[in-house]
Amino acid sequence: MALVEPNVMLNSIMGKLYDVLTNGDDTAPQSEDNFFSWATPGIPVEPRDFAFLSQGLTGIVKKPRLEETGILEGGTPPPAGGAPPADGAPLDPPRPVITPELLEKLRAEDTAGLYSQAEGFARLVDFVPDVAANTNDAYNRLSVMNNEGSLSERYEYILRMSQVMEAVLPDDMKKKIEKFRGLLSVTRTKKNIVTDAEEQVVEPSPMVIAYNDRMAAYENKALEYNSRRIDALTADNAKAVHYWGMNANILRNQVKAAMNDWVTNGFKNENEQIAAFIDQVMQRDMTLLKAQYRDDLEKARLTGLASGSDFYYTSAVPGNFLLSSGWTGFDFDSTDYHRSASSGYSYSSSSTRAGGGFFGIFGGGGGASSASGEQSSHVQFEAGSFSMSFQICQVPIVRPWFKTSYLISKLWRFDQNNPEARTQMVSDGGKPPTGKLPAYPTSMICIKDLKLRFGQSSGVRDASSSWEHTKAGGGGVLTFGPFFLGGSHARASASGQQQSAYHYDSSKQEMTVDGYQIIGFKCHVFPKSPDPSAGITQWV
Repeated sequence: MALVEPNVMLNSIMGKLYDVLTNGDDTAPQSEDNFFSWATPGIPVEPRDFAFLSQGLTGIVKKPRLEETGILEGGTPPPAGGAPPADGAPLDPPRPVITPELLEKLRAEDTAGLYSQAEGFARLVDFVPDVAANTNDAYNRLSVMNNEGSLSERYEYILRMSQVMEAVLPDDMKKKIEKFRGLLSVTRTKKNIVTDAEEQVVEPSPMVIAYNDRMAAYENKALEYNSRRIDALTADNAKAVHYWGMNANILRNQVKAAMNDWVTNGFKNENEQIAAFIDQVMQRDMTLLKAQYRDDLEKARLTGLASGSDFYYTSAVPGNFLLSSGWTGFDFDSTDYHRSASSGYSYSSSSTRAGGGFFGIFGGGGGASSASGEQSSHVQFEAGSFSMSFQICQVPIVRPWFKTSYLISKLWRFDQNNPEARTQMVSDGGKPPTGKLPAYPTSMICIKDLKLRFGQSSGVRDASSSWEHTKAGGGGVLTFGPFFLGGSHARASASGQQQSAYHYDSSKQEMTVDGYQIIGFKCHVFPKSPDPSAGITQWV
């Protein structure tokens, strides 16, 4: 069978991979609103990089860390008073002692590591893909819009510079709300004891006062009932058990009587119905909804310990996705090559080259940059014997502070009184779309246990030897499209610079790459936004 260039084989592999991820056919994507951006090269990760997802941000003392201190190893505690042993034998080095201070220090270290992990992941996915740079609607190399800030910075700007529909209530609704508010509060005239001036003071109405008094009486009886019940369930003396057994009905009747008094004389139902009605009507006000969204953004703000700069907490689900069992097997062989050869896939590789030059089989350079050139022309794959396999999963990215429903709503626009913001767009809805935030990443594409079998391919052995020589010299990255095969990836993380290494068996013409890596992101494209309703005339 004919020899093919690596980029031809890669096009077929990515065509099948896209089909697996979308459940579409080989030439048309299932959804026009989604596309994939592939990292070049892939980003190696480790389970400890995501410990904060399952543990939270509160540090704990872990056994491996205690072992590092030597506390769990053997050793002789120093004798009382520091006296040597009677036989004069030398003492082993004293074993460290676990103290509250040491435990608190280890917890603080772990907490700092969790914050570092959270910051690293938040910054990793806090980007806006440059949709306008795509050369293919379905498949493209990851390109980031860096000219106007990160995704969180642009979203914060949109909230700050937007106007929302002003809620104008009908006259009959205004009168009803005013009546209900009059039932909940009264205005009294009081004299200021300092200035002797008369002032208008809003106070709770008699109905609200009665409501609060009866509510307090009910809660006191309920607390006494629960307290006696808990005492009986956890009793260390017979008296508590006897008290509950003989008086439980009396206590229960007191709770019921307090509730009935709250309903009849404390206007419980009327008060809560009025409050619910006012809340339901006013919650339709977009100004309150926007304020809630801004509050959600602020509550998600954290500050990095090392960087000193803010980031917004972002997670992935499930938290233990690297170690979970929900991975899908992916296999590619000669049959798939022929099926995917006409998929229309057009993979674009970066022309950027890093220091250290080009090394490796398919593409590489110092650091995490990708390149194409010198050695790729020396490698050709034999289509009939080449195969590739790995485990793959899609991991949703969760940003509780990012409200996409607001961005696609027709009840907002940019501030028309601001000369800079008035003409801006989140997305113009074009093909490709342009704007401040035309798309955003929704999922990560992760793989593990990567294996390549070259069969009768040409030039692989020589290129592998060249890569090993370059690696010994301290440089180079080995990549195959979005698949990271070896070298150092300079990504900030709690565990430092990420490493990935392959094993090449020349006798079997087989390469295996252990570990995990992120090879790309699934991204969602926004429709035209803002796209305010033409019927709205009042904005605030």
